[in-house]
Amino acid sequence: MPFLTKPHRYISILLAITCALTVAAQVGDLPRSMPADQGVDPRAVAEFITAAAAVPQAELHHVMIARHGKVIAEAHAAPFTASDSHTLYSESKTFTAMAVGIAIGENRLRIDDRIATFFPEKLPPTISAHMAQITVRDLLVMASGITPDWDLRRLSSDWLKDWFAKTVTTTPGEKFQYDSMCTFVLSAIVQQVTGRTLLEYLNEKVFLPMHITHAEWEESPDGICTGGWGLRLQAESQLKMGLLLLNRGEWEGKQLIPAQWVDEAILPHINYSWYKPGDAPTDKNQGYGYQLWRCKWNTAFRADGAYGQFIVCVPEADLVVVINQVSEKCYDVLDCVWNKLLPGVKDAPINRNKAQQDKLDRLCNTFSLTAHAVKAIPRQMLPFSILPEPNNQGITAITVDAANRITLDYSSTPGETLVGSPIPARNGSATAAAWVRTTLRGFPPYSIMPLNGINGLKHDFEAAAVAGLDTDNNIVIDIYYVNWITVTTLTISTTHHTVTIHNNCDPESQPEVVSYKVNYK
Repeated sequence: MPFLTKPHRYISILLAITCALTVAAQVGDLPRSMPADQGVDPRAVAEFITAAAAVPQAELHHVMIARHGKVIAEAHAAPFTASDSHTLYSESKTFTAMAVGIAIGENRLRIDDRIATFFPEKLPPTISAHMAQITVRDLLVMASGITPDWDLRRLSSDWLKDWFAKTVTTTPGEKFQYDSMCTFVLSAIVQQVTGRTLLEYLNEKVFLPMHITHAEWEESPDGICTGGWGLRLQAESQLKMGLLLLNRGEWEGKQLIPAQWVDEAILPHINYSWYKPGDAPTDKNQGYGYQLWRCKWNTAFRADGAYGQFIVCVPEADLVVVINQVSEKCYDVLDCVWNKLLPGVKDAPINRNKAQQDKLDRLCNTFSLTAHAVKAIPRQMLPFSILPEPNNQGITAITVDAANRITLDYSSTPGETLVGSPIPARNGSATAAAWVRTTLRGFPPYSIMPLNGINGLKHDFEAAAVAGLDTDNNIVIDIYYVNWITVTTLTISTTHHTVTIHNNCDPESQPEVVSYKVNYK
């Protein structure tokens, strides 16, 4: 007999869910071309994607490549699609820096403006000479002199006030200390001098002229775009930004960002605090520009976000590569650009090779993540519901009904993730069939989770799931939050009555193992 021996009648939510894909206006905007016609060997493209996908502890979601302004390859790993937006983490910083450059070009502020002058109402009664000295440039190069406080955004309801109350421990402008709050303050400055949020300003100046119509940005508790993280865009929109940077801020004959600002932003303005002269070149020690990172490959530079969100620009090759992933080894994936893709880039078009192009097309069209489930859950085990002991993610119940719909129930403590929606799932291996998607009523798991939750984002989060048995006959459920970033894997041992909970939004964390009780309601 299965581990549930009584009829199961408990489903926390009985509402029908209509599966629908988010309509995305700008997918397919950029011109497409065969790699050979743009001087790129399709074998090199295939080798790059294959090698990147094979990096241990790396999970690719989206890859797009453009040469000479044309998309030559794209692969969106099922269940992710080209229409799905992705949270960019610190890749967002580059977009903030471009908004600062536009505002400077409009004489709304200057790079040497002292930031305390913008927010007199947020300052403590007295400020130190060092605090009064911090400039816009110091924030751009991550050299505020304030020791980063990564808990501030999770604990504070007034980020500006609490940031200005910090002690400046080193002379501003001298020491690189990577701090997302520096970029948040830049976002606040843009809002202060333009009267619009950072997103509203970029919508007018950059996004809408480039036909980027589906952009969202998280906000602080008081309505300021987070700046240093929280931008949500599709892969093609990220590719457009890379092309804009390669073209020195020009798009279809219009100068959207001052060319001089782009030229300055991509230069290395400060060395990292961990840099030592004579170190072998890596992608983490080539210098930092204005919220942009230099790469070890000649003139290349990149926007860079946690877990491997990259817009890689290679000016000498007129090439842009976008990578969205969740990876502990994201720089190994970046190495695949240098070692696999770029050796196949030539100065002129090359002869087409139908067999190689067909092979690349098959790879891109069948690109898929592999779920842990290898076989279906026997019907006699369905339906089932378990009640996990208290856990860090706040899951209070896991249910799979007779129709193979998954429901996760979460505690309702403010600030915790809430899902609570049935997620249709394929029962068995996911390698041979598509996942079934649904729109959630709550929020996906998130590694940052600032105070008051995810402000500013539309509630259109979607999930796709697979439930089945793994090779050890455990019940395993993979839930992919496909227009976000997160994947949650639940492994239920019917032998030991434990559930293992793992979120890929924190790849370095150890999975949590808790006991459970069977629910017979």
